[in-house]
Amino acid sequence: MSAPVATRYRSEVIGSLLRPDYLKEAVEKHDAGQLTDDALRQVEDRAVLEAIRLQEECDIDVIADGEMRRKFWFDPLTASLAGYNPAVPAPAIFTAGEQPSRELPLLPAVTDRLGPKQNLPLREAQFLAQHATHAFKATLPSLSYASVLYVPGISDKAYPDRHEYMQDALRLTRQLVEQLVAAGVKYIQLDAPRYTHLVSEEGLENFRRLGINTNTWLGEMIAYDNQLIAGFPDVTFGLHLCRGNHRSMWSVEGGYDPIAEQLFNDLKVNRLLLEYDTPRAGSFAPLRFVPPDKTVVLGLITTKEPEVETDAELRQRIEEAARYLPLDRLALSPQCGFASTLPGNLVTPEVQRAKLQTLARVAKAVWQ
Repeated sequence: MSAPVATRYRSEVIGSLLRPDYLKEAVEKHDAGQLTDDALRQVEDRAVLEAIRLQEECDIDVIADGEMRRKFWFDPLTASLAGYNPAVPAPAIFTAGEQPSRELPLLPAVTDRLGPKQNLPLREAQFLAQHATHAFKATLPSLSYASVLYVPGISDKAYPDRHEYMQDALRLTRQLVEQLVAAGVKYIQLDAPRYTHLVSEEGLENFRRLGINTNTWLGEMIAYDNQLIAGFPDVTFGLHLCRGNHRSMWSVEGGYDPIAEQLFNDLKVNRLLLEYDTPRAGSFAPLRFVPPDKTVVLGLITTKEPEVETDAELRQRIEEAARYLPLDRLALSPQCGFASTLPGNLVTPEVQRAKLQTLARVAKAVWQ
């Protein structure tokens, strides 16, 4: 799959799927010391095989492993690299959405010098390569996300400033990418839920509390992500933008307008996976800034709510987007994963399947 071939993919998941109850129970037992590493891996393998089967039965073009080996979507960074401490959390802000409890995910702050630990996305991808018949992708956090895990007053004990920390994060995360590419992975998605903080006053305030210069951060992060993915001509890279996804809650709202021209043009990815399931994402007008070498994957199917979108609704929305970008440069996906954190969003497995079936069916009707 070269970069041009990747433009033919019209349906894909973002990454995570709902974890089965037996997997959640196994993780709990493992955390309590009641289940060995090997026993947990066997349970994870079973869950991944079921996730592969689900996506392939729905006939989705590009699949993932459901993130069954992760507690959090950002584990490829914080579990693959030593130096992050979940006991000293960075701010986790979810401002709206139904809140079944007050518990929020802990975003581990960097408290020690970073170092290699494992390559979680490589382990995920190698298993997919052995068992999947459809094209698949590896997912890991954008370096824009790594930047917010530097907390002044805590992280400066390990790194005197954010720049020095980011240099290590870039070097080590690029090693993860290099290993993925060496293993034959041809599609890598960078997950970036923090770029959208720049479109919201609440998000900007979150950044200010972390000592981030909101006037220069966007350009700096684009440069870091470009360095991360540079030099792999046969690999397709995607960037997923969302506004937070935990237990059907969300973090910030606002259209892409303030960041679209610079981000869409300057970031050297092939595919832009954009959240568009609610009015929180604004209009399709910013798509006018997307350059000719990029495909936009429209995240029109919500993973936060149980109502299943109709084919007619989705086709109408795709037609609206096509006013700004040619139809042959569009594709379809959910707006985010179904379980960016272990507990999952407030939908059932039956709803998840119905949404994935709708995704594949509409994509084939529109583009084939």
